[in-house]
Amino acid sequence: MSTTLLRRRPRGVRLMAAVGALALGVTMTACSSDTGSSDDAPTTASESDASSGEWPRTVETADGPVTLDSQPERIVSTSVTLTGTLLALDAPLYGTAAQPPSTVTDEDGLFTQWADVAAERDVEVLYQGEPNLEAITAATPDLIVVSSSDADSTLDQVELLSQIAPTLVYDYSDKSWQDLTTQMAEAVGAEERATELLEEFDNKVDDAKNAISPVLAEDDTVSILTYNSPEDSRIFTDESAQGRLATRLGFTVTSVPENAGAAAAGRSDIIAVATENLSLALTGGTTFIINALPEDADRLKADPTLANTKSVQDDSVYALGYDSFRLDFYSANNVVDRILDALG
Repeated sequence: MSTTLLRRRPRGVRLMAAVGALALGVTMTACSSDTGSSDDAPTTASESDASSGEWPRTVETADGPVTLDSQPERIVSTSVTLTGTLLALDAPLYGTAAQPPSTVTDEDGLFTQWADVAAERDVEVLYQGEPNLEAITAATPDLIVVSSSDADSTLDQVELLSQIAPTLVYDYSDKSWQDLTTQMAEAVGAEERATELLEEFDNKVDDAKNAISPVLAEDDTVSILTYNSPEDSRIFTDESAQGRLATRLGFTVTSVPENAGAAAAGRSDIIAVATENLSLALTGGTTFIINALPEDADRLKADPTLANTKSVQDDSVYALGYDSFRLDFYSANNVVDRILDALG
């Protein structure tokens, strides 16, 4: 594997570690996930340490509690999704994994909603796609963060990564971006910053809700989907991140009739709907399209099979941008702005 980085920016002297560092011990220790019940000391210590800002501290992860000896100063993220949260928390992020370039990323494979922030902070793109242990080792991190779910997961590499540096595993599939922000803030000592972010966003949502309330007084129902015609589309339920945001803004997220679609296995946030059933599923007075631009909204409105849906007849179909598919602090703010522009 090559140690060549996809982006290199001036950062002063760079410490390059040999791949042999994989065999070195780490200065922080991971506690087994089966060390006891939720009433055991590690959880209590974690809460106490976090509130007082003291180290060492024990933090909860998807892989069990982990004890960190000191506040991290050089973090590597193997999940481009988790990278956005670290940036929002002003964490000392040195390097990150990236995706192959697509509509939701810039040319380096970083999500567009925060790619400029990463550039301003000289964050290195260590690799795209499959994890590069050599590049991660060369970055000499004192903390590595890993996703346990979705396409950017490196869960199967945790054992090796833990030989490079303490490794924290997070599952973002079962929690809101706000909950994830709070959880990760504890690990990097950014609890105050997390509070600021969440309060800032809450105030923005409240202001937007007040601004669009006259429109919603007439019809507050909304359908949220990814419009994938001629393939199956995905309808977002009120349990999805996008659905929860819409609810907070004053919308009522419509349910999909049982004869129109089926929930994905093990998931309650999305429902797959075939093209021929889409008109039955889009019952909201407003339709929001996720991972879409205005031309995608125009394409939906021009779909003859959807001509009789209420939102099409009322010309109330809006695209929420490519970054609306995966919500974090940055993209959630962008989505609120777009909804406000559309309805406010």
